[in-house]
Amino acid sequence: MANITIVTKLRLLAGIAPIILLIVGPLLAVAFSAFGSIPQMMSDNEIASLRYAQGLDVALYKMEWGRTQPEGAQIVLDQQRRFADLLDSAARHVATSDQRDKVAALAQAAKPTLDALRTADPRDEAVNARMRELHTKVSDLVNADDAALTRFSANSENQARQFIVLVLIAAVLLPLVCYAVIWRLTQAIRIDLQAVRRSLEKMTERPDASTAQDLGEIDQALTRLGFPKPNPMLAQE
Repeated sequence: MANITIVTKLRLLAGIAPIILLIVGPLLAVAFSAFGSIPQMMSDNEIASLRYAQGLDVALYKMEWGRTQPEGAQIVLDQQRRFADLLDSAARHVATSDQRDKVAALAQAAKPTLDALRTADPRDEAVNARMRELHTKVSDLVNADDAALTRFSANSENQARQFIVLVLIAAVLLPLVCYAVIWRLTQAIRIDLQAVRRSLEKMTERPDASTAQDLGEIDQALTRLGFPKPNPMLAQE
């Protein structure tokens, strides 16, 4: 059975960092790609939802304004069509259950109110009160969209922190740990090699004295370095 020598240990430690970096590298690439697409994702969903909700409120105000104009019926009809389109778009861009509930409540209340608006007198207080309720429901939807945007931003920030920790471990902590372990191993090698050198100098200076002791010290140093004396029981015949 092959011995695990100091050279093998150093090679293993030297190979740990690049191997882990090879594993972490694709994860970091995916993370950076994901963060690069965050603005587009926000524009396509969260920001779009908020923009549609704000457009709904503008459409309601234009309906109320159009009722007092000479071509009020056509203005109201055009804005109701725009309101319906914006409401459909808002429903397609919901991301939370709160947004979904607010869109459903607004759609349920909007149809009878807008139907009544087309034929009601501008001074009809009952219809005006129902329009104010629609404004309130649109405001609720805007608040839900704001909350969804805040939640999305918070999730992105949490993911960023996680990837920062991953980068620190992969790019800073891991190499430092490997360097510290290699430093300790090489320091032990230095001490053992110095002991071998001293023993050899003693043997050179006094070839006939304490040879066995010096050889024993060399043998111990080599054993610590991973090169023990061969086992005679395992020797080949």
